[in-house]
Amino acid sequence: MKKHLIKCSEVAKHICDNLDSQLDTPKCRAIRKHIHECPNCYAYLDSVKKTVHLYRVEPAPYVSAKAHRKLMAILKLK
Repeated sequence: MKKHLIKCSEVAKHICDNLDSQLDTPKCRAIRKHIHECPNCYAYLDSVKKTVHLYRVEPAPYVSAKAHRKLMAILKLK
């Protein structure tokens, strides 16, 4: 098994930084290298990209106020 310089958990924390290919800091390069070499992180980034794409092209579904409050409580966002 190949040893990575950066851990998958660190990649997951900063995955959205990789959606913008213009970022070129040493950390971003290390994350991109890790993603290229790690099938799990590659799949995770691909999933995030597809999710963002779907949110951009599909209309937002109707969610009742009650369902919204319940979701926010489950996600601990409110």
